[in-house]
Amino acid sequence: MKKQKIAPIAPEQTRKKFKLLEKQAAKCRLCPALADQPAILSSANGNLNAKIIFVAEAPGRFGAGRTGIPFHGDKSGDNFETLLEHIGLTRAEVFITNAALCNPLENGNNRRPKASEIKNCSPFLKETLDLISPQVVVTLGSVGLQGLNLILETRYQLKENVAQPLTTPNFILFPLYHPSPRVTNWMRPLTQQKKDFKKILRHISDGKRSIPNKRRKTN
Repeated sequence: MKKQKIAPIAPEQTRKKFKLLEKQAAKCRLCPALADQPAILSSANGNLNAKIIFVAEAPGRFGAGRTGIPFHGDKSGDNFETLLEHIGLTRAEVFITNAALCNPLENGNNRRPKASEIKNCSPFLKETLDLISPQVVVTLGSVGLQGLNLILETRYQLKENVAQPLTTPNFILFPLYHPSPRVTNWMRPLTQQKKDFKKILRHISDGKRSIPNKRRKTN
């Protein structure tokens, strides 16, 4: 097994605020169809001091919905691990979350999150972004981008803006395709996604990996 690199530890105040956010998400029952599903938001999501945050769609039935770890336990997770390794990063250096924090199911199978479910989760996503203050936010798939559009009040489209660095007031937004088997087989091959991931590193200050963030001063 590949040895995990040691990543910087977030300040105690950040960890306390995140723990509170985690508890709030766990208690949330705004979406009736998701009320019996756990919110996947915990220390297993990654590094609170990360320079890169990945925002995907929602926990999968065989992935985070089962393991409690985003992009872990299914083929999408395997592909994501391959892409991270391709650019020399580990889970310990990034933070991973979703536009919808709970696993949306229909007849026992994964389904696309409803617009209302993405909207209900958007305050948790916004607070996560504000708390970690990343340099780059990488959305994985159109649903992840939809979640960012809600927060930023923008109308970016995946097909038009894929692998383009989009400047926002607080970070670079970098829309990419989702690494699911369906996408890699029919829409965006893994070979192309590897090239897309390489572009992420151009927008990190040290050009490579997650060193400690300097917290932005607030008025």
